[in-house]
Amino acid sequence: MKARTTIFTIFSACALSMGAQTLTATYIELADSADRYMKQERWVDAERVIVRALKHEPANKSNYLLWSNLGTVRTNLGDYDGALQAFDIGLSSAPKSTMLLSNRARTLIAKGDTKRALEDLDNVLTLDSTLQWPRKMRGVLRAAKSDYRGATSDLEFYADRFGKDVTVAETMGDIALRQGDKQLALTNYKEAYDKEKDETLLLKLLLTAYYAGKLDEYEDMLALGIANHPRYGDLYIMRAAIKRGRYQTTDMEQDLKRAKELGADERLYKELWRENK
Repeated sequence: MKARTTIFTIFSACALSMGAQTLTATYIELADSADRYMKQERWVDAERVIVRALKHEPANKSNYLLWSNLGTVRTNLGDYDGALQAFDIGLSSAPKSTMLLSNRARTLIAKGDTKRALEDLDNVLTLDSTLQWPRKMRGVLRAAKSDYRGATSDLEFYADRFGKDVTVAETMGDIALRQGDKQLALTNYKEAYDKEKDETLLLKLLLTAYYAGKLDEYEDMLALGIANHPRYGDLYIMRAAIKRGRYQTTDMEQDLKRAKELGADERLYKELWRENK
């Protein structure tokens, strides 16, 4: 009953804010069912009942909420064009809906259309500068497009208001590295890895340390990383690099052999060993 109460409250509030609007029991029941199916990630069922609700009351002023949900459902089904069509219809009646604009931006990102996604995120943040996901995602997309000043502004705003999560810390590390500040990159990568013990994050940190001439300083972290991710072969290549610097040839060769057995990235091996030719 909790989900139904929530849905009913949302639709009732929309009805009151937009003027008199009859919400039939069938409409509310279908909206409630769609909400339940979405929470269960039963996307096909969710799409079916949302379409039924829209057909049941096509003139309902609250339909923009259903169009937004339909777009989200279709995105999860991989139907990006259908999702964008749903968002466009919803926005035609609620052009200032930050929810619709944000959800359309998510779909555009999934489709690979970052230019239009940024436009939607700009519009969202113009309407409400305090929104969390749009602020972070605009920072991430700006960084990907080498707009480091804009990205840093967004990510610092986000960190001040919401705290620095894994994505923000890693992206700030990427920006620092691209701008040549390896120490700041290391600080951010370590912060990201401390929050989420992801092996690819650790490798990024260790490679940065290697190029900064500081890999030895992260030997303990590397050892713990291998203990936590024993089948991630790339870490053995990094340890072999430390052994090489100490002329511990036997240990180095053992690590390289283990890395190969685990399917480590040959490009990483060639990059590190090419540097020392």
